[in-house]
Amino acid sequence: MKAMNLKAILLAVSLIGASASAFAHPVVSVDLNSAADAENYNFEHNTLINGGGAINDWFSFDVFGNRDLSASLSGTSSGSIAFTAFNLYDAQGGNLLSTGDIFALNAKLSFAGLSGSVEGPATYWINIVGTYSGNATYSGTIAAAVPEPSTYGMLALGLGLIGFAARSRSKFSA
Repeated sequence: MKAMNLKAILLAVSLIGASASAFAHPVVSVDLNSAADAENYNFEHNTLINGGGAINDWFSFDVFGNRDLSASLSGTSSGSIAFTAFNLYDAQGGNLLSTGDIFALNAKLSFAGLSGSVEGPATYWINIVGTYSGNATYSGTIAAAVPEPSTYGMLALGLGLIGFAARSRSKFSA
């Protein structure tokens, strides 16, 4: 009888711990885009504990080719929420690739955004740092798409103009 009670207590404690940890961590969706030329992810953290604290969350996601990446973040709170960092890191070396821009509309509403170019296939990390009070939540999106062909056209045109200018200078200096 005592062994059965001990097992029931251990089971109850483990279930409580599992349910608490399930709500304590942010969630990232699977790639929402079925096309091979882009990746789209959503992330959210809906259960920041009432009363306040610090935010230091890391999200990993995969990119399967060379992409232009953009990510957005928005947070709301019944008390206050303030983001202090929204950064992109590579998973291989942990190098900071892009620093996000952070905006606070008021104490209860905060936004952030970042952009950069990434090479794949590779795994990348987004780090969100901040503080909150009251009941708070945040969510965001990550979109990684192949650069437009016009981007490559502008690059080629710019390199051509630089080459033309360098050649013209060499003719005049000779």
